[in-house]
Amino acid sequence: MCNCSRPISSTLSDTTMFSDLSELFTSSSGLVWTLLVLVVVYYLWDRHQRLKSLPPGPTPLPLLGNLLDLASTDQRITFRKLQEKYGDLVTLHVGSFTMVVVSGYDTLRELFVKRGDVTSDRPDLFAFREVMKWQGIVSRSGPEWKTHRTFAIGGLRDFGFGKKSLEGKIMEEVEAFLNVLEEKQGQPLHPESCIQTSVANIICSIIFGKRFEHGDPVFIELVDTVNENMSLVGPAGLLNLMPSLRYIPGDPVSCWKVVNNSDKIIKFLYSIIDVHQQDYEEENIKDFIDVYLKEIKNKEGQGSSFTVSQLVYTIADMFVAGMETTTTTLLWAILFFLHYPDVQKRCHEEVTRVVGEGRFPSLSDRPDMPYIEATITEILRCGDIVPLGLPHSTSADVSFHGHVIPKGAMLITNVHSVHTDPVLFPEPERFNPSRFIDKDDNVCGTEHVVPFFFGRRVCMGEALARSELFLFVTSMVQRFQFKPVDPDNIPPIKGHLGVTYKACPYECIAEKRV
Repeated sequence: MCNCSRPISSTLSDTTMFSDLSELFTSSSGLVWTLLVLVVVYYLWDRHQRLKSLPPGPTPLPLLGNLLDLASTDQRITFRKLQEKYGDLVTLHVGSFTMVVVSGYDTLRELFVKRGDVTSDRPDLFAFREVMKWQGIVSRSGPEWKTHRTFAIGGLRDFGFGKKSLEGKIMEEVEAFLNVLEEKQGQPLHPESCIQTSVANIICSIIFGKRFEHGDPVFIELVDTVNENMSLVGPAGLLNLMPSLRYIPGDPVSCWKVVNNSDKIIKFLYSIIDVHQQDYEEENIKDFIDVYLKEIKNKEGQGSSFTVSQLVYTIADMFVAGMETTTTTLLWAILFFLHYPDVQKRCHEEVTRVVGEGRFPSLSDRPDMPYIEATITEILRCGDIVPLGLPHSTSADVSFHGHVIPKGAMLITNVHSVHTDPVLFPEPERFNPSRFIDKDDNVCGTEHVVPFFFGRRVCMGEALARSELFLFVTSMVQRFQFKPVDPDNIPPIKGHLGVTYKACPYECIAEKRV
């Protein structure tokens, strides 16, 4: 009979082995748990230290963070209250973002001028990623952003930026605008459409090499699409902080509307570029698109970031920026003239004294018109044209006044806090151009009005915008007097906050001067 039993020594050996393995497992498991606990403790400690080093702010709620603190149709008011309570730097937590609202002129300059090398990036937002595709100039960061911005500024200078020759293009559109006003023969009108077409045509002549007639249905549709997107930025802005909202049925935050509108704009611009590619002649560079196409050809085969796709988003940035800010300012100008006829009268008197009635004003007249300059400055301040700018991001940790703003934090540039600062502007709610005129009738104190911001992200079209504003405003008051349709029911000084703070739609009468 076969003995199948195992030797006792073998059994003991196995038992010992299993016992050793059990002890090893138990020991290893304990070590793993110990390490896990240490990692969690370190994470919580590190997070606590980081939160403790952040600028102050309201306590975030579980899951929601500070979302309820931002639940306002006018975040300028929200940020003003937070500044009063916590100071010029306020930390908010929403979704995965650490957001720091930066207020006050000195604080803004110190962070975005002196520390501009680490505060000029763009955060990873839905608008920059899904709408702008990280292309163009506005949404980009880093060395490529600097390369394309520098090239764009040089290309624009080739076609008049900062030169006397640009004045002719502006005046062509000023006259077209005044002709539209004259055709109304003193009847009530909504000024936005005709202002926007004239202003847009200036940048179109530079980048497209063409202008569009007032009433052109294709151009009207394009401008209306841009307007809708600019107005939807407020409601859709929540997507930037909580991108998962795009999956909620019914598009409650206008996510896909913004994307679809952007696709329409890009499609239109591609059609413009297609025509340029077909007609391109290297010896006959006509506009900015041709300049860019030449650069693409020069860098062909070099792995360059100069591409047709980059071009289309660059001219999209230029078109929107070149149209929106100046249009918004001129709409506020007319609205303030309706409320302050004495200001309008004094502007007219200054233009008449310097220019007369036989010719249009010129940029060379600007030094002799301090009150006009003061009035435009006050319109930019009170109109609060770009109150919160576009979000910045930090490319490294920033130690600032005893706090640490971490790498990747979103920075909100609260320009509104500067324009409403009672220390800089006594009675800031009062529209008063004379605050910028000294006892010798010279312009003064304008350096604190910063609608075009400063530092590395300063608006590259500032010089163009200021020239446009001067020529439009002086020509408008020279040839027309703006009056309310109903003197007893003047449209309120009220706006809608999108990328810009635009006056709510209103009617007026443009009465030709005789």
